[in-house]
Formats: sequence, structure tokens, C-alpha cells
Amino acid sequence: DEADKRLQMNRTGAILMQAAASMPILIHTNPTRGTNNTGGDINMLVGSGDTGHGGNMTLTSGDTVDARHRGGFLTLTAGGNNNTVGGRGGVMKLTGGFAGGTTDCDLDYYECGGLNITVAMYEAVLHGCTTQNSTHFLCSSLDVSSDQRTAVLGGCTQKCLGGAVEVSGGLSSGGVGGAVVVTGGATSSTDPYARGGNVEVRGGTAALGSGGAVLLSSGRSAQRSSGEVLVRTETSGNDGVSGEISVETGASAVGDSGGITLATGSAMTGAGGDVNLLVGSGDTENGGAVVIKAGESHADSKKGGGVFITSGAGTSAQEGSGGELVMMAGNAEGSSAGDGGRVEIRGGKAVGGRGGDVAVSGGNSYSGDGGALILQGGSSETGTGGDVIVDAGESGTHEESKEGMIRIAPTSASYVRIGRSGSKTVRTDVFGDLTVHGSFVSTNSMVFQDTYAERVHVSQEQDLVIQEETRVPKITGLDSEDASATPTSTLTLDAGQGGSDQWIEIGPWEAEYITIGGKNNNASHGARDQSALLLRQGYDEADKRLQMNRTGAILMQAAASMPILIHTNPTRGTNNTGGDINMLVGSGDTGHGGNMTLTSGDTVDARHRGGFLTLTAGGNNNTVGGRGGVMKVTGGFA
Repeated sequence: DEADKRLQMNRTGAILMQAAASMPILIHTNPTRGTNNTGGDINMLVGSGDTGHGGNMTLTSGDTVDARHRGGFLTLTAGGNNNTVGGRGGVMKLTGGFAGGTTDCDLDYYECGGLNITVAMYEAVLHGCTTQNSTHFLCSSLDVSSDQRTAVLGGCTQKCLGGAVEVSGGLSSGGVGGAVVVTGGATSSTDPYARGGNVEVRGGTAALGSGGAVLLSSGRSAQRSSGEVLVRTETSGNDGVSGEISVETGASAVGDSGGITLATGSAMTGAGGDVNLLVGSGDTENGGAVVIKAGESHADSKKGGGVFITSGAGTSAQEGSGGELVMMAGNAEGSSAGDGGRVEIRGGKAVGGRGGDVAVSGGNSYSGDGGALILQGGSSETGTGGDVIVDAGESGTHEESKEGMIRIAPTSASYVRIGRSGSKTVRTDVFGDLTVHGSFVSTNSMVFQDTYAERVHVSQEQDLVIQEETRVPKITGLDSEDASATPTSTLTLDAGQGGSDQWIEIGPWEAEYITIGGKNNNASHGARDQSALLLRQGYDEADKRLQMNRTGAILMQAAASMPILIHTNPTRGTNNTGGDINMLVGSGDTGHGGNMTLTSGDTVDARHRGGFLTLTAGGNNNTVGGRGGVMKVTGGFA
């Protein structure tokens, strides 16, 4: 039968070799152990040609129709070395065919399934695509048709292109496709420095152009999800640690070094995938850190690389909201001790220039409210809540002019509110001098305490508005030190405009003593021995009502044609005597005693007389024995 043929060469030179059913074909060279010779080689070569493709070589293991078993293995194994003294295993090499073309090399296009594909499109497809619609894809900003993408993924060729090495798992008609497993060699050595063999995947080298890329891509599904790409190190043994994963780009001799991009794909009807950077937990040491550090620059007048963290935008016109950006230190779960993690944001240090700024701002809005900036200390259930500390930088010179300033609302703010929220109002303490260059408005009590600041400064060009009560031990005009120019040191008290009662009231409720003028006891710099005092109702000399000059002389005058009335209040109905009025000239010890003169007014009117001078004792209106008062005029006692 045809099946009984073992070796056949037909007239064309083709050779057939077949074994009997279920029998093997064994091709091997004789062993040479004990002969001090190498083992003989086995070479299977397809002859060279000069027309068309080179001849193929196909090694295929057997099929089966038995539902309980698999197809046959295809095993390629390099030779071993059984010498226990440094014996090394043989190497198995799979190499694509050599391309000797050096001219007419079209490096701008690939031929993919009968389509000419540009290098840019070819690389964009290999880097990944997102679906635009049923017939087009978006691949690295390039619009690619479904046919073009399928052609690229199906394999491409190019003039002068070296032969590829393709390793594929087997096709499945109804189940899971076959896996491709590449495993480094195991070792049974007990030496701690002996390790398992590496799996090394490298792109090809180039003499002038770019080196070859290394692309790891999961499989695509026509209807369902694409496959995962999982890169991980294996769990360690009992006495070791798990291996590291390093993702690095190479150093650059000219120009920028390569970047690293971690990006998830976009989604048509769902959310974009998360990017998670997670450190594993430990049980004996501090938790592992996550370190993100931009690159240094050694170039003159250049700056180091930035670190930009931006949450996603909500681009929908229908109430699309931006994503949150949350920076949170770790919790401390110990019930008796242990502090929560610290969050520290610092500007960069500088040697000869200015230290880096730290700018924190709420988000802008076109038609809604701008975002709030909230600085809040942590709360505590049973302990003290955390402080909010804002401080400026110090200068090593310790010169006041070079110390940093704390500035609140220097440009845009309409109001600065301190000590009040929507739910409560709290006390605000100010230590040290307080200088207000704008208007100062108080809607409640303003209390001065000598345990706090020495003075409250208000510039000479601005107003201080207080709607209720002000409590201070001393009110003075401006000193020369309070302004760069010579200040107006006059202290003016005046009533407001347009009110119903335009009065100035001094001590109307609680005052036991009201002292105006004079010198303080043991007064310091600025106090005077005698201060002039003037009460007036206008600006002319005639408008003076009560004046005490620096010598202590007193002037009291009423307005023209107006009286001066001095009397004690009546006491009828109170069972008290009327109050006395005593006008006394002080005693002296040199010269005459002081005079007292009472003179009524003169006149120049020819039709009238001078004014009366009337001295009248008091009467008694009691009809039962009432007696009039006595007027006594007596010369001085000697």
C-alpha cells in the first residue's frame, strides 16, 4: 500500500520518508562518548534559489481527532552537558533570515496585506488605537480605517527588511487560544548566588537609525474586552524578598532622553481606566514610599523638570464637573499613640536666586462662583484641635526690613473676614502692633487689653469706623513715628453727618471722674505741665465759650446777647436744702489779695442806660412764718 512506502525519490528529485503507522522516524548521529571526539552535527538545509521566495522549512507535529487528547508536542531542545565540573547547557537560537538588500530600500512604507501603510501609521497602530466608529480608529491622533488596522496587525513586510521571528499560540475554534510561554531555565543548585535563568527581550541594534522597539500588547477581541498585560515579580521564598520592577529609558548622547508614559485608554460609553500606584503593606518596618521626582538639569540658566498632577476635566456642557485632586497622608490607627502622616509642600531652595514660590488657589469659573481655598486644622474627639499656622520666612541678617511679610488679599479680594464663618464667630487675638492703612470698620465691641498690643495704628489718611463700642485706655493723635511725612497730631472728636442726634457724649453712663487736660502723675515723654483747654462754638474769637490758657487763666463768655446762667438745681419736693454757689479768689502769700470785680454791661445807645447790677438775697415763699434771706456786704478780716 501507499502507507507501506518508507523512502521514495521520484523523477523530479522530491524525497518522501514515512514510517509505519504509530512508528517514529529517528535521525541521529552515533554517540562518541569514550572516543574523545565531538558529537556529529545534523544539518537540515533548504537549497538556495535565484527566483521567487526561498524554500520553506516546516516542522509540524501530528494532529489527532481524539476528543480526549491534544495534538502532538513540537519540542526543540538544545544539548545538555552532564559534566559536574562547570558543564554548560547548549544554546537554542531562533533567528530570522538575513536581508542583504542595500539599494532600492523603501523605508517610508510597509506592505501590509496588499496595502501600502506609512511608517507613521504602522507605528501608531502598534502603539494602540481607540474606536471612533464602526469603520475608523484613532491611533496616536491618526485616523486609521478598519482595513488598514487589520492589515497592520496581520503582519507587514518591507524591502530590505530582515526576517522576523514569530511565535504564536495555537488557534482555537471554540475555546481559549494557545498560550506562548517563555520561561528562563530553572536551577537545582543550593548555592545562594545561583539564580534562575533570565528572560531577555531586546529590540534590534542599528548602525545609524533608531534601535528596534519592544512592544508588549495584549490581544484584541472583536466583540468583548481586550486582554490584560500583567508585569509582576514572583512571590519570594521563605528567606528572601520579592524582586524589583524597574522601568527605565536609556541615557541620551544628543538631545532628550526617552520619556515614560503611563496611560489608560479612553472609553466610549464608560469611564476611563484608573492608574493606581500602590505600595504593598509590611508588618515589621515602615511602609514603603512612593517617590515621584522630576529630572535635574546641569545646563546654565535652565531649570529642573516640573512635576504636574492634574485631575481629569469634565468636558460635557451639561453640568460636567472636573475631577477631584486629593492629597492625603496616611492614617495612624494606633489607639494609644502614633501621629497621622505629615503633608508638606515646599518651594525649592536657591543659592544665589530667589527660593521657589508655593501658589495654592481655588479654581476659576466663567459664570459660577470661584472655588474656595480652605485651610483647616484637624479636629479631635477628645483632644485639642490642630492649629492653622501661617508664617513668613526669616532672614539670616535679622534685619526687620528683610524679614518676610504675611500678606492677605493683596490684589483682588473685596473683603477679608477673620474669625467668622457661616455658623459661628470666634475671638481673634492680635499680638504686637496693628497698623491699618485702609478703613477700619467694627460692627461690635472693640476691646483694647494691655496684655496684647501696645497700640492700634490707623494711618492719618484713612478712617476708622466702629458701629458700636470701643474700649481703649488711651486715645492720642498721630506721632512723628507713625507716618513718613510730618503727621497732623491733632485729635478730633466730632459727631457724624445726617444723624438724628449729632451729639458728642463723654462719660454719660459709667464715669466717676472726667479729667480734661493736665499732666499725668509721673508722666513720661510727651506729657506737658499745663495744657490749654478751649470750648468754642465756631472759629472766631467771639465763638470761644470756655478757655483755659497755658498759664491757668480762665475765660468764660456767652455768644452776643446770650446770658451766662450759673445756678444749682432746685430741690423742692426732695426735702433737701438748695445747693450753695461759692465764688472765691484764691489765697496768696505775696502782695495784695486777689480782687473780685462784678461789672454790668456798658452801652453806646443814647436812648438807653448801662446794665443793672443786682444782688438779691433769697426769698421764702412759705406763708407760715417764712423769712427772707439776708444780704451781707462785709469788709475783709484783719
